Amino acid sequence: MTPIFVTIWTLIAGVMVLFLPGLAWLALFWDPEQDLFERLAEAMGVSISLTALLALLAFLLGWDITSPVLLLAYVLLVPPAVWALRRWWRESQSQKNISLDADEEQLAESAEDGSWLFGRQEFLRSLILALVFFSVLIWRFYQIQEVVLPLWVDSVHHVQIVQLMLEHGGIPDSFEPYMPVPFFYHYAFHSLAAAFSNIAGISAHDAVLYLGQVLNAGIALAVYRLGVSLWADWRRAGLSAIMVAFVTQMPAYYVTWGRYTLLTGMLLLPLAMASALDIYNKGVNRARIATLAVLTTGILLSHYFAAGLLALFLVILGIGALFSGVKHKQNLGLRTWLPILLASLVGFLLASPWLYRMWGFARAGVKLVTIPLSMEAVDQLYFPEYLDYLWRLVGPNRNHILLFVALPGLIITLYRERTRVFGIWTLILGILSLPVGIYIAPFRPDHAVIVLFLPTAMLVAELFISAVDWSPVEKLDPVKTAVVLILFAVLVGWGIRETRSVINSSTVLATEADLEAIEWIDENLPPEASFLINVSHWQYGSYRGVDGGWWITPLTNRMTSLPNGLYGMGDRVYADQVNAVATKTNAVSGCSADFGDLVHEGGYTHLYLTQGKGSIQPDQLTGCPNSELIFSNKGVFLYRIEAIINPDM
Repeated sequence: MTPIFVTIWTLIAGVMVLFLPGLAWLALFWDPEQDLFERLAEAMGVSISLTALLALLAFLLGWDITSPVLLLAYVLLVPPAVWALRRWWRESQSQKNISLDADEEQLAESAEDGSWLFGRQEFLRSLILALVFFSVLIWRFYQIQEVVLPLWVDSVHHVQIVQLMLEHGGIPDSFEPYMPVPFFYHYAFHSLAAAFSNIAGISAHDAVLYLGQVLNAGIALAVYRLGVSLWADWRRAGLSAIMVAFVTQMPAYYVTWGRYTLLTGMLLLPLAMASALDIYNKGVNRARIATLAVLTTGILLSHYFAAGLLALFLVILGIGALFSGVKHKQNLGLRTWLPILLASLVGFLLASPWLYRMWGFARAGVKLVTIPLSMEAVDQLYFPEYLDYLWRLVGPNRNHILLFVALPGLIITLYRERTRVFGIWTLILGILSLPVGIYIAPFRPDHAVIVLFLPTAMLVAELFISAVDWSPVEKLDPVKTAVVLILFAVLVGWGIRETRSVINSSTVLATEADLEAIEWIDENLPPEASFLINVSHWQYGSYRGVDGGWWITPLTNRMTSLPNGLYGMGDRVYADQVNAVATKTNAVSGCSADFGDLVHEGGYTHLYLTQGKGSIQPDQLTGCPNSELIFSNKGVFLYRIEAIINPDM
């Protein structure tokens, strides 16, 4: 196939997995009060959630999802998806005709007070939003233009999970044959990536990288959806989306960590919050209830911290409903919150088979921890220089400024009854990001810090629009509006300039040279080949790879001395064995007795090295009788070391 055809089909496959299930859902559960972009955001979130839910159903029933079955399922979703799009088109045309009937006096007033700048006409509004969301999608791919494989530690196991799903036709029961570790990870992102990889016919690592960037762009769409529900004002919602897309460091920076599961959770979180707010503010209908239930399921299967943030928001909303009922001497607030609670419980029940499985394996790692009010104790509990690490996460300088700018927006949000719940939720999230206090392991304050972009963006947007709407002297309104818009444009320009590359070079494990070496391994070495690779201490007594050698197993199915970073989820004996080998590897140098013992004990047949990375270096093996250089390219070296474990060869 030609490259153009492959690209077009990949785009089609992406649209299919991201939107078809959600659009088909909209055909059954239609909310007439949403605009096009709210519906697209909701369709994306529902697609993720339904894919994860159906993957769970197949796992429980023991079904293998083959490629023809998967493709047929998506094709069958086309008619209801088209019906949903046609319904939206008819509604938009009807609204357009109504707007054309507006009298000339109304249009003149709109032009005179400058409100046309924010596009009260439906067409202008849609055009602005379409340009924003199309631009952020292009921008996210521009930011990774030099990335050849997903980045840092988490990406290795994300790609391997997707590859396992492709091999098993669904959720695997364990990481066998690659390591004796049961599978109980949050998997919604991986099931979507596996479906995308299967239909598009692309590799698991490309599916993870591409889909991750699309979801990253989709967060802006989800934030817009939340903004409309929170404020009933598309201007605030649109500015919030722009902030998330181009100004805040997160979530764009997630790609350099490979935080794809949290990324998915942070796309679903605003959508579920929006559904709850719609039920509370607009009333109960079956579309909102059903959508909240399925989005809750999706979050629970995507990332547990995001699910905890949703639970926190719903609890605050319930308390707010109680106080509202007392204040107004009626139970209207509680009557709208109880359906929200019911929908959330349904979502929890749908996800409960997986949550039960997860709890059975991981409950020992979940505990309530009180942190003493001591900076030294903080470093001891987490890792050295944890406070400096938190401060870097809050930054860079642009983000530090944004936090101060957001404070007046927070005050406004707390003052207004409609937005007070969101303001309180933001305050608690800020408290959770502090290095001292109480936290629930395995979640840490830095997890809260890296999701602060969501409220920060929305509070800054609140401040800017409130400044535009504030009118102490009407004659100065045009000047004031122009100044506010210029300031916002400068902020966006600063963000674009600073985030042209969000890639941290220290998180790049694999380069183009590594990818070429791994492709050579896949084409030229037997499947039973096993590799000794360089490692480095990671955190909490675990180890990570330092170069492309760590990618050998996910990309070629050949074994390496260090499995992916989830090996610690296995039993203690296995984890200790892996750590013992990694500790020895990190301490040896090439062509020594210790090196020979390490190779002999592990039964490794090959060695993967990168110049300048790791304790074992190529120059140490020069003239070594127990090694044979079989490949070198741009600082990457492959050796055959079979002679060291078989002296007769």
